[in-house]
Amino acid sequence: MVRLIATIASRFGATVSQKAAASAVPIIGAAGGALINSIFMDHFQNIARGHFIMRNLERKYGLEKIHSRYLIDYKS
Repeated sequence: MVRLIATIASRFGATVSQKAAASAVPIIGAAGGALINSIFMDHFQNIARGHFIMRNLERKYGLEKIHSRYLIDYKS
C-alpha cells in the first residue's frame, strides 16, 4: 500500500517519503471505512422506509389487499 501511494505521488511530481506515505495509510483506511458505513446506512434507511410505508398501507387497507396488489406470498 505504501509503495502504491509513493508510486502515484511520484507520477504527479511530488516526492513522498516512505514514512509520509505510511502515515497516510490509516487516514485512507478511516476514510474508506466511513464511506462504506455511509453506504450501508443509506441502504438500510431506505429498506426501513419501505418497510414502514408497507406497514402503514397494510393498516390502512388491510393485509390481503396490499399483499395481493404487491404480489407478496407470505402470511403475517
